[in-house]
Amino acid sequence: MNTNLPTSLQALNPKAAHTCLGIENFITSKLQKSLSGTVLLVALSGGVDSSALLIILTCLAKKSGFTVKAAHFNHQIRHESDAEEAHAQSLCNALHIELLTEKADVCTYASENKLGLEEAARILRYEFLESSRVSIGADWIVTGHHANDLAEDVVMRLIRGTGWPALGGMEAICNNRRILRPLLMTPKSTLISFARSSSLIWCEDASNTDKNFLRNRVRTEVIPLLCKENPAFLEAITSLWELAQIDSDHWAAIIDQHLDKTDFEQPVLLKEDLNSMSLATRLRMYKAVLGSMGKGQPLQHNLLALDAAWKANVGGKVVQFPGNKIATIRKGSIYFSYR
Repeated sequence: MNTNLPTSLQALNPKAAHTCLGIENFITSKLQKSLSGTVLLVALSGGVDSSALLIILTCLAKKSGFTVKAAHFNHQIRHESDAEEAHAQSLCNALHIELLTEKADVCTYASENKLGLEEAARILRYEFLESSRVSIGADWIVTGHHANDLAEDVVMRLIRGTGWPALGGMEAICNNRRILRPLLMTPKSTLISFARSSSLIWCEDASNTDKNFLRNRVRTEVIPLLCKENPAFLEAITSLWELAQIDSDHWAAIIDQHLDKTDFEQPVLLKEDLNSMSLATRLRMYKAVLGSMGKGQPLQHNLLALDAAWKANVGGKVVQFPGNKIATIRKGSIYFSYR
């Protein structure tokens, strides 16, 4: 591990420093978040994305007045896992950053809970990150998701049939989970260039090319094809993301106004309120109420079926939703409950 890694903007070449300042501007301007006085916990895998993120935040920390710490989760899935943990520790030592670590047998957890390996790893990793955040009093868990990851996420959401504006991709900031993704508008190529200019050594995860996983097939086959058809595909994705955030904020304000009238212990959408809503608003209201009732993702055809029954005023009609939830139409109002 190079022990002369940059720890300030002044130690970077102009291009690398510009990259750091652009990321800072994304946080303060686009996300409208000040990091001054906060503690950031970087999810550090040892790969180029999270390693470059760690150095970027280290270089910005003194200027912007925040503290950086790191956490590494050893999944114990591959032979290289222990070496990657050691590498993460060496990187943090070189940057004088505190590192929290944990190991878990992901394969056993996946088998016992009948989960896919990727899903099991994600659950355990985020449980560790959240417990680490709480234990050190960090304000945010900061991940290395970048513009290429955003493109993969958008394509995967399209495959799953996700609607708008969620189709725009993952959030850059999740207030309820305390997750911050400051690299979301930054292409992976920019991070690699930054890492090389900083003399950074990183680990390559061979499982990222394993085509048994959908995400890897999208990454290695679909995204390159889309970029070949449109060399500005990543820019198009980040523009789509920005439009989605604008629409999300717009709809959130409208839905919140209506939700203020809703009793979530016995959810009901009254006839007079439904009559005042557009179809687009009604569909979002159905989804918001169902979401407040717990797990279970309502599908578009279920939501449309509910609205068609309501418009036809089919009294006593019951529409079922995942999570043992039902919606019942009575006298022009819609009552939500559990089956």
